[in-house]
Amino acid sequence: MNKDQNTGALDLKSLFWAERISMKMLRYFYVASHCQSFTQAAEQLHISKSPLSAQMRELESVLGVKLFNREQRSIQLTAAGFLLREQCQSIFNVMESSINQVTQYARQSQGLLRLGIVSSVFWAGFGYACQQLKFEFPKIQFEFIEQSPQQQKVALFNNEIDIGFVRYADTLDISPLESCNLYCEPMCVALSDKHSLSKHKQLCLTDLANEKFVMMSQKNSASAQLVVNHCIKAGFIPTLVQEVVEPMTLMNVIESREGISIVPQSFSRQSWQHIRFVDLKQQINAHICAVYNPQKMTPEKQSLIQSIHLFMNSDASKVALS
Repeated sequence: MNKDQNTGALDLKSLFWAERISMKMLRYFYVASHCQSFTQAAEQLHISKSPLSAQMRELESVLGVKLFNREQRSIQLTAAGFLLREQCQSIFNVMESSINQVTQYARQSQGLLRLGIVSSVFWAGFGYACQQLKFEFPKIQFEFIEQSPQQQKVALFNNEIDIGFVRYADTLDISPLESCNLYCEPMCVALSDKHSLSKHKQLCLTDLANEKFVMMSQKNSASAQLVVNHCIKAGFIPTLVQEVVEPMTLMNVIESREGISIVPQSFSRQSWQHIRFVDLKQQINAHICAVYNPQKMTPEKQSLIQSIHLFMNSDASKVALS
């Protein structure tokens, strides 16, 4: 048989397997192999037990090997079953990688970058930086996706965003993700203008020991825990009366005299009619940072991060915020 005939035979064989064994069949097998029970696997796959069992028998028939030792209430993998489970993981990894490469190529060819953001970054000059990006990168379309810091980390792992923008506290212990500072700012005390401490020019954390605190949700952001840790270091555990999700809600609660908070200094640049911002003696970082997956970093993304850093720290940005 000549080379062309060999190639044709291989193609026919590959076509045979492709028609008989589907990705769904392999996924069913993979779940069943870990559950060691068709009943549990069916529940996890949201199907009934009968079609799952039928699919596994079909898979064994096509491969010509026994994959399971079936007992009354459980199933055990045979040696061939263990081998197939290992190969399934490799197949799934290759498929996921291939799909990610194709979608990433499509985005790059279309000039699309997806940026995860927390809304408060716009109060620190991020909005001005975004305006300048349109001139700096005219061929790139930017998609801004508002997400909590925790959601951004998950989205980076799942290749759903290209770069995230969060506060300093959410860059601690994020390996294998990496981060870099874009804009440095401290935290300060935010309180009602009717509060007895509102006339002070500077406050220590110990001055706040008996106050009621309002904070951002600790589930969504690490900034609240960073504040708590600093309070504990100062000798007290803050009394938390309310957690909120949105910075705007936080400021409205403070304005209603329901508590005080420790917030990024850039919050003071907004117009709040009945809120005072007082400097904090202790340094608590609230830097705005870029978070990214180093394995998926490109020169284009690096250039974008550098440009945002320059724009946010420029004199023009300060004028725009004044």
